[in-house]
Amino acid sequence: MSAPVKPTRREERRIQTVREIKQLAREQIREGGPDAVSLSGIVRQMSMSPAALYRYFANRDALVADLVVDAYNELADSLVELEREDVSADRHLDEVLHGTRTWALRNPQAYQLIFQSRAGSGEGFAADRTIPAASRSMAVLVDALAAVTGGNARQTEPRPSHAPVAREESFRAWAQRSGLSRFSTEVLALAFLTWTRLHGIISLEVGGHLAATGIGAEMLFESEVATIHQQARELPRAAPEPATD
Repeated sequence: MSAPVKPTRREERRIQTVREIKQLAREQIREGGPDAVSLSGIVRQMSMSPAALYRYFANRDALVADLVVDAYNELADSLVELEREDVSADRHLDEVLHGTRTWALRNPQAYQLIFQSRAGSGEGFAADRTIPAASRSMAVLVDALAAVTGGNARQTEPRPSHAPVAREESFRAWAQRSGLSRFSTEVLALAFLTWTRLHGIISLEVGGHLAATGIGAEMLFESEVATIHQQARELPRAAPEPATD
């Protein structure tokens, strides 16, 4: 095995400069939200010329897109790292659901950037980069839900569905864009609805909107988790893979 190539000093300086630019942008987000990211402010803090900064990021949107991709990947990495060996499918699903909330509460600014701003939506904003990054954490959730059905619920042949045709087509189109076509429509539908329900609660919690209601976020979240587990267990179970010689 060949030894890893050590970056040159110039490459190391570039990496360090990019890291510093991103850190300053994150501080701006912490203080004023995603809309507060300002290249001119970063230029002043780093005592560099605008032309020098543009060698690293073509514009503000390019910098914000990098931050969005970083945040999505950090969330996905935290979920991928969850232990799966010797853990039941139900337990792993529970860890994925709780792991999502844990990451959000530990990284509220990053969470707000990707789930509470247009920049994180992938709609007309660096979609070629943000959508694949966002799909990584979604894939973990879909896989965890599918495992509870007895496998990855691979849909090899069309099968009857009670879902309206328009709804089914919408989920399959979304799955195609997100690289999730191997899963059944039932699993995809539950995963998408799980995503909206979990992030509804988490977004309200991160934004501080639940405090005035007197209803605890923990109680709401655990109630939703219990419902998701029940719905996952009620999904059609995947047919066993045929035996091979």
